[in-house]
Amino acid sequence: MKRFYLLFILGLLVTSSVWAQGNDRAALRGAIGPSFTFLASFDLDETTFTELGNFTDGFDITDASNDKAINGNMLTMVGFEGFGEVTPHWTVGMYAGQGEYLSHSQDAQDVDFSVIFTLNQVGVTAELNTHARSRLNLLAGSMAGIGQATLSASSSPENEDWVDIISGNVPRKAFTVSSWNYVIQPYLGARFDISRSMGFKVATGYSLQKADSGSWRLYHSKVISTSREFSMNALFFRLQLFVLL
Repeated sequence: MKRFYLLFILGLLVTSSVWAQGNDRAALRGAIGPSFTFLASFDLDETTFTELGNFTDGFDITDASNDKAINGNMLTMVGFEGFGEVTPHWTVGMYAGQGEYLSHSQDAQDVDFSVIFTLNQVGVTAELNTHARSRLNLLAGSMAGIGQATLSASSSPENEDWVDIISGNVPRKAFTVSSWNYVIQPYLGARFDISRSMGFKVATGYSLQKADSGSWRLYHSKVISTSREFSMNALFFRLQLFVLL
């Protein structure tokens, strides 16, 4: 995830530079703040990940109401977003966010199992807004960038000694697979200035992201040529709280 935030920081520097060049016009501003994205009906594809059900009998990737389910009804992503106005009606910026599903289980032999699915996104945003004289701005925009999907699973005895863990004396099974992919998010929204120093932005749109077959890697290095396609397309709602620069 560090590389995502490095890209985000670099993007903010570029955004700030562009904003500063246009700051001779008093109407132009910039902003930065945390954002919360909710991907509606985001599920791990049953066809792609059906074998997870064999990792342990306690897991269920199809029934979100199960307390040991890997999927939820919604994937929540937390991140940061910044933007700067380059004209009275256009802003450019950067977005970075991360979300995850996490599930634990234990079998009759007190072996602990865990599965973590993590989704990262980072990209450049461009927005056309009304730049109304009032505090409210209506906008249409899009985010384009890259993302990474990662699935990690592991099993281990309930009580493990540090030496056994580090030396590998205790038998265990574990894997991490990941895939880099492109992300495009067209959206509509509104921005409201609560005061001269802060405000919030809401947006809703569609997130386009897909891991192609053969794109997954084991432990981020070894290509898995037989890996399957996984669509991460989903409707999303995003809320950002920002401080005006």
